[in-house]
Amino acid sequence: MTKGDFSTPGISQASRISVGGRRNRVVRNQDCVKRAAVASAERAAQLRSKENGFFRPKHSVTAPSSDFDYDGINNEIDLPSIIPPIGEEGFAVSHDGGEMELYEELGHALSCQRIRINDRDRHDRTARLVYAWADQYEALVDAYLQFRHQNPSLASLDTSIPASEDTFSICVVDIFERQQGVFSHCSPHINVSLMTHGCIGSSPLQPTVAITIRTLEAYRQTHRVCPRLSIHAEAKKLCHLHGVRYGWYLAKQFRVAYDVYLELLRRVSLRVSQALGHTGPNWRARNSCPCCHYKVQDEPKLRFPFEIALDGNNSAKFVDPALRGGRERQDPRNGRSDIWIDEEYVDRFKDEVKNARRSHRPNTSAPADIVDPDDPWIYCENEDQDSNEPVNSGIFVAVCRHGFLLSICDMVRSGELMKYPLATINKLMDIFAERFLYGYDIKCAFHSILQRSSLGPAVQDLGIEGVVPGFHGHAHNRLCQVQHHSKFMLGAGKEDFETCERTFSESNALAPEIRNSTEFHRHQALDEHFCFADQDKYAALGTFIFRNYVQALECIQVHDEFLRLFDLAPEDFESDLNDERDYLQKAGRWRLGDSVEVEYVKALNEFDAARGRPLNTNLINSTCVSYQMDSQTRILPTSAAACTTAQNKMELKGQVVDDFEIRMGIEERWMTTHPERVRAQSRIANVQYHKALNDVERLVVMRLLELTKLQMSGLGYKLRTQIAKALKTRATAIRNALNRYNKYAAQLESPRPPITWEQVVEFSQLAEFDLLRDTDNQLQDKRWAIPRNRQASAKYFDLQRCKEEIVRCNVEIIRLRTKIQDDTLNFPVVIAQLRLSDPPLAGEVQRRWDHICSVNYFHLSRIAQIEALPGYSGGRAAGTRVGRMDSTPLQDQPEADINERNVDDDAYDDPDGEQQTLMEDFFEQLHDGPVDTDEV
Repeated sequence: MTKGDFSTPGISQASRISVGGRRNRVVRNQDCVKRAAVASAERAAQLRSKENGFFRPKHSVTAPSSDFDYDGINNEIDLPSIIPPIGEEGFAVSHDGGEMELYEELGHALSCQRIRINDRDRHDRTARLVYAWADQYEALVDAYLQFRHQNPSLASLDTSIPASEDTFSICVVDIFERQQGVFSHCSPHINVSLMTHGCIGSSPLQPTVAITIRTLEAYRQTHRVCPRLSIHAEAKKLCHLHGVRYGWYLAKQFRVAYDVYLELLRRVSLRVSQALGHTGPNWRARNSCPCCHYKVQDEPKLRFPFEIALDGNNSAKFVDPALRGGRERQDPRNGRSDIWIDEEYVDRFKDEVKNARRSHRPNTSAPADIVDPDDPWIYCENEDQDSNEPVNSGIFVAVCRHGFLLSICDMVRSGELMKYPLATINKLMDIFAERFLYGYDIKCAFHSILQRSSLGPAVQDLGIEGVVPGFHGHAHNRLCQVQHHSKFMLGAGKEDFETCERTFSESNALAPEIRNSTEFHRHQALDEHFCFADQDKYAALGTFIFRNYVQALECIQVHDEFLRLFDLAPEDFESDLNDERDYLQKAGRWRLGDSVEVEYVKALNEFDAARGRPLNTNLINSTCVSYQMDSQTRILPTSAAACTTAQNKMELKGQVVDDFEIRMGIEERWMTTHPERVRAQSRIANVQYHKALNDVERLVVMRLLELTKLQMSGLGYKLRTQIAKALKTRATAIRNALNRYNKYAAQLESPRPPITWEQVVEFSQLAEFDLLRDTDNQLQDKRWAIPRNRQASAKYFDLQRCKEEIVRCNVEIIRLRTKIQDDTLNFPVVIAQLRLSDPPLAGEVQRRWDHICSVNYFHLSRIAQIEALPGYSGGRAAGTRVGRMDSTPLQDQPEADINERNVDDDAYDDPDGEQQTLMEDFFEQLHDGPVDTDEV
């Protein structure tokens, strides 16, 4: 018999119910449920009624009493062996006696017990856990700093403390060992006591497992380089190392300890920032990239002080909890730093597109740019359509050209709407309040929205401009390229503005982990990832500038030699670009006649076309009769509805014709042979023909230009694939344009011969396109249409961008060198002051400064390599930051000699003088002469 189960007569073995647990588990069907309830009621009645020492069954079955405690029954008691079956009570009575007393005691014990109702609600379990940890964080931060101060290497903990009344024992999980550790109580909080030994408990109040700091730090750094490594994978790894069976609760324990550890690091970073003076609103965005925002006095002026890239990514989507099973638990934590843009800020711009369309009503008779309908990048998202998709669709970021994150926001239940780049541009204008150049995939469509939005005046005042990135630009048509491509933007340099794609290639590794996590853990993982990414980007700044400098110098040398073979001057290339831009704009537009006669004839044609469709009146009458006879039918049949719609359309078009005749004073309607109608009809045919001709010409020109790009050397596989896809898409547009052209060419007074697709695909040069001879532009005679000149033009503009890149790199070198110099002056001063006031915090600042020193030393070596290049034209000394104060970051602290060392601080002994030698090397490379360290 199963423990805690009753075997009741009349109920099969498969229908047993368990009364030993907290809830009844009913098996099989509803009939078994009723039979089990009856059996339980009978057993309860037997236990409560005593007559002559026996339990007698009741004849009438009632519901079980509400005070019967199923949970209170001891699972170790085999009740069927104590209580005999119904009708066999006499067999349980022995000659010796004593059974009656036992039954009485058992019945009394069962009748006195009460049902224990579990009224606990676990929906706020996470919130209560967070609040319990919040009271300990400050003490935990102090204990953590003290532990790192005494044990910088995170050595293994000492568990040799003898057990006593002031000690407690807990299971400690380390990387390669799992043991029972003994710790002494040094704080009212157990976790503070654990932290003094380098451990964090898995519970705020009564932890049963503690995880060492170095285990958590090892996972943090591993997750930094391999974002796919999840908490569950780490917990399984530890289980395999320790020889323990994996359970989901182990990953949960590790998650709790890891969340606490990250919160401690965040609070430690806040203390370090306050000590260094790195505080203030938007400090991270203003100072993350020294090459972009660390301005130096008397530096060369750039047309755009810094460049950024904007883009959205849906790989970081977050599945809404409504789609998952269970009940979402409340989590009051916020995993976002100040670099995030909240949802309320973004929603301020949700109606900008609608307002721009409402305030800007384009005139249908005015010339408008004809946009290729098959262009995959030219159209923006429909802002008027709300998305019901129950998922956070991804993130929208802004990064500088070096990869530093400037802003990030969630794309909530929508695609890449215009409100996200609008909010990002507005945020960057609020932070920097200066001119910048942005790159966006659909800048061609976004630019008009930005100019018409509420941000338009501020954007024009600051001179903010945008470009289409270099890689995505090849998917746009030629007109869009000459207007918006970064290659033709003055002051853009050699930047391709594809930084977001490289950023997302790194963050996409987080997608499997964050997609089904909680909202807090998703933001926590993204924020942690981008913090690490910024550190990696800072470490790669020297290499970034070095490679760009070398590439620009090589391009300048090669392009200069190539352009010497041409007799064209720089002014010729600029004028050719403007001529090509004007030609493509004119080729894609055609002004229809504004005369009332043309509009009247068009209305007549539409009315005649609608009136010329035969209406089956017999079908209408028979359908209406059947509809009247069938009283049950409430829906008009489709045929009758279609006839009614056609009749209504014809009447509406007739009203339009009548309005024209009243306005024009026409007493007799123009028939097909009326001379004015014939003249207007000929004009309409010519307009339609020329418009179709221009569309074919424009699309074929773009196809030939893309073919020219495809024949260039040095194109990568991905770029060739992108161009091939664009050509395939444009081929469909050419087919449609050819059909329209042949249709209208046959309607002319002198019909033109039709053009076939086979003729078009054989054209490889502009001069071979016989169709272009029918136009007045004479494209084949233009200088920029010659392939040789086009290659020279591409080399020329690339040369100009390379020269701009050299100037920008020179400015970035000065800014980076100045940043290194200022850090070399500030950090030692702050460390010396903190050693007097807060030695544990001084140790944390010292560890961070040691890492920065190793990176800065590499930057200086890269700068030295750049200065050794034959074509280097920049400065060789550091400057002074704009707005820099002479005072130290801690003005209220007493002055201290940076060579003074706390004699009790053995953690910072430098017997070999490595740190002093490193600082001297910095000063030698930053200044022309020696520096007196006593004056720092």
